[in-house]
Amino acid sequence: MKLLVDLNHPVDVNFFKNAIRRLANEHNCDIEITVQPRGKLVPILQQELPDFPFTSIGIHRKSLAGKIYGAGYRCLRLLSYIPRKKFDVVASFGGIGVSHATYILRKPSVVFDDDIEYKLGFYPYKPFATRIVLPAQIPLHGRNIVNYRGFKELAYLHPNYFQPDPSALHEYKLKAGGYIFIREVSKISMNYAHLETGQLAGDCHQLRSLGLDIVLSLEDKSLTDRFAPYCTILQEPVRDIYSLMHFALFTISSGDTMARESCLTGTPVIYTGGRYMSVNTDLVKKGIFFEPDAENPVMTLVSRVIGQNIKEKTQEIVHRALQHEWDDTTEVIVNNILDFAPKARPSAAL
Repeated sequence: MKLLVDLNHPVDVNFFKNAIRRLANEHNCDIEITVQPRGKLVPILQQELPDFPFTSIGIHRKSLAGKIYGAGYRCLRLLSYIPRKKFDVVASFGGIGVSHATYILRKPSVVFDDDIEYKLGFYPYKPFATRIVLPAQIPLHGRNIVNYRGFKELAYLHPNYFQPDPSALHEYKLKAGGYIFIREVSKISMNYAHLETGQLAGDCHQLRSLGLDIVLSLEDKSLTDRFAPYCTILQEPVRDIYSLMHFALFTISSGDTMARESCLTGTPVIYTGGRYMSVNTDLVKKGIFFEPDAENPVMTLVSRVIGQNIKEKTQEIVHRALQHEWDDTTEVIVNNILDFAPKARPSAAL
């Protein structure tokens, strides 16, 4: 089978990397990658999957008009690229561009997603994808929708692929349970255009008074001066950022992906992004994913997380769910792609 994997966001590399290796090594798939350059996507891809060729198609733009133009341009480029390379199936996370091109070309597309609440990113491609694969906690069903138990982040954070490494703490002179991990996203993504970035800087002063160190993953580096007095600011790409999350006492994140990553590594999270996402409901119900509101601001939730030893509770809950509830998402990716592998033709009778 000849497979094209289309990547549009740096986290897409983590999502697909284990499946790409397995499909190539265990199932003899011929795999190529296309990317829309964005942030650190290309250097992360070169670091994680150096043996797989890739082609850059398109330019990431910040404005809504720019994103619409970019999606149309990528679709046109893919319309010529896919048949020229004779791919059997195309896979992506999010389907704008890919789903439309494959629909026109009558090629199967397998699209993974977990954010139907971002309507501008989901519904324009939904009717055109051959198959859409969603976590089961998302209340959406249809002829082309397949559900699985778990989260996209378990494609790389399932214990089959991730084991926390205490040596990750040494570079930053940290002690397990003695620091807070913070993620502050920028407004570059349309689904976070509503954020007032930099607001967590005010909380950092209070957090330091608790005697805890702060490690900050800061997407918008123009805010560095606002956070520098209180935090150790990470310089991406970080060698083992998931171990840094795992050993933190808790995480505060305005980005939903890192919020879930934190929980799935065994660390409770306070999510400040202000978005309702149905994919998060399982973690909220389990009492390890907290969302501030007028009655429970960030510092109130911090006191609860520390006072009720939510860190230990989170580790127990996640361990149990990994054993009995949640799927290995890489298995889900591999199996759904292989469903579209060309069937071998029977040999002609002699």
